[in-house]
Amino acid sequence: MSASLAQLITEDHVVLGASAGSWQEAIRQAALPLLRSHAVAEEYVGRMIDVVDSFGPYIVLAPGVALAHAQPDGTVSRTSMSAATLPQGVVFGHAEHDPVRLVFCLAAQDSTSHLEALKAFVQIIRTPESVAQLIAAASPQEFLTGLVPANA
Repeated sequence: MSASLAQLITEDHVVLGASAGSWQEAIRQAALPLLRSHAVAEEYVGRMIDVVDSFGPYIVLAPGVALAHAQPDGTVSRTSMSAATLPQGVVFGHAEHDPVRLVFCLAAQDSTSHLEALKAFVQIIRTPESVAQLIAAASPQEFLTGLVPANA
């Protein structure tokens, strides 16, 4: 069964106005709601960081936006996503898309359950205006409203 973006990111999975001194800390800040809701184990957060250490900042998918994730391995109890806005921005080392001001964390139990959510995610990050709206959100509700594509 596929899950929509709205099903995966709930109000309690949105962190607004986070501050991080490094990209590792930015991922940890964005992943905190996943830990608090027991969607992931601490090991999964470490693995998301290890992926960037190993493969570079390929998770920075658009100007100012990163999608942290790791392969399913049993440390994810339910497919879920979280997000953090970082108004000051964090350098991930991406030549074109730094600084990152919006970090999403994707925790997938398997390789297919999150595909519909990823399609919606791609539609949102395609436009700088949508990204700016998410970064400027004043409440989790406003953030979630910004996740609904204009043509939905």
